Amino acid sequence: MQHNPYDIAVIGGGPGGLQATLMLARTRKRILVFDDPQPPRNGASHGVHNVLGLDGLLPAKTREIAWQQIDIYQSAELSHEQVTNITKGDNDYFHVTGEQGTSIRAKHVILAIGYRDIHPTVPGFAQCWGDTIIPCPFCDGYENRDRVWGVVAASENEAHHFPKMLQNWTSHIKLILQPGVSIDADYHANLVASGISVHSGAITQIHHTGSKVEGVSLATGEQIEVGTLLWIPPKQPVPLIHTLVKNLGLAVDDGGFVKTDDTQQTNVRRLWAVGDVQNGRSALDAISTGGKVAQMIIRTWYP
Repeated sequence: MQHNPYDIAVIGGGPGGLQATLMLARTRKRILVFDDPQPPRNGASHGVHNVLGLDGLLPAKTREIAWQQIDIYQSAELSHEQVTNITKGDNDYFHVTGEQGTSIRAKHVILAIGYRDIHPTVPGFAQCWGDTIIPCPFCDGYENRDRVWGVVAASENEAHHFPKMLQNWTSHIKLILQPGVSIDADYHANLVASGISVHSGAITQIHHTGSKVEGVSLATGEQIEVGTLLWIPPKQPVPLIHTLVKNLGLAVDDGGFVKTDDTQQTNVRRLWAVGDVQNGRSALDAISTGGKVAQMIIRTWYP
């Protein structure tokens, strides 16, 4: 299927991509948004938080509202399709190909495709993920307030960064150091003096009722009673990024996340990146960078 030409192709229909789409639609650009039909990374979330006017709404509801507002300007189209390849021709247009056969040309491409969490295979993790196993206290901390929290620290940075900060949401905190992670004696004593217990060992099982965590078992045999786990799983870019590194020479960092300049433009001219694809932290980050990209495209637009 051919739809040519578009001014902008937006790859990803989450907060970053849709914020850029809204602003660009208001300048009457012709836009095609590719939204992967697979569940989004925040699909298990019970609500988007800390975004003015959207606080507490389900991710699907925020997209519905966004498209109601975007459609007013009659400039953007939506394709529920995963993008499999992006190349650049001699005419300086990008050629974007979807898995269902869609093939378009676009002057600009915005990468807003996010990344994927790598979930552990620990029994009970999947059942509790997004409810009482959370990766972000700013996103879900209030909903888990005053529960007994276990901080699953996979690095020394996490072990030092989170325990005391979480006292904004609860006074009952237990630090669970994963294999290979240690803290010095002074910091250990400081935590204990603050009422934060310290445990060491890989989590082998999560005890739960429904989606509610009740405790964890460690490889050491220790049983720990907790009601919420702050657990940040490893993450990786989606496969399209590897394709773009190969085809376009897209620059990425050591973790595979896209590098950009201060304007959100990658090392490839007219190829932009926003939100999680850059290792972003939240929906608010994605919205902010999506808006910045739209402004930069508008300011430098040459028909």
